[in-house]
Amino acid sequence: ASLFLSLSPTVKKMDLSAAKVTASVAIAVVLWWIWRTLKWVWFKPKMLESYLRRQGLAGTHYTPLVGDLKSNSSMLREARSKPIKLTDDIRTRVVPYPLQML
Repeated sequence: ASLFLSLSPTVKKMDLSAAKVTASVAIAVVLWWIWRTLKWVWFKPKMLESYLRRQGLAGTHYTPLVGDLKSNSSMLREARSKPIKLTDDIRTRVVPYPLQML
């Protein structure tokens, strides 16, 4: 019984140490994942936007994940609300946003 009592604090310290290591590794993995996600969602697109602007290509500012979806859908809705003749060019009705960019 005395052997068990003398090892008990050591075992508790080892369990606590293993828990600290596990928590540290988990925190490091989560921080790494957050950094990669931020790079993918924010830093890379902003760097590309800056690079293209330095070359003289002006465009809309970067908005994460949705991009120009709002303006694209409003232009499409507006284009489809107007009547069209059979002889009209349908490109402006089908893809108005890419045509505006050109």
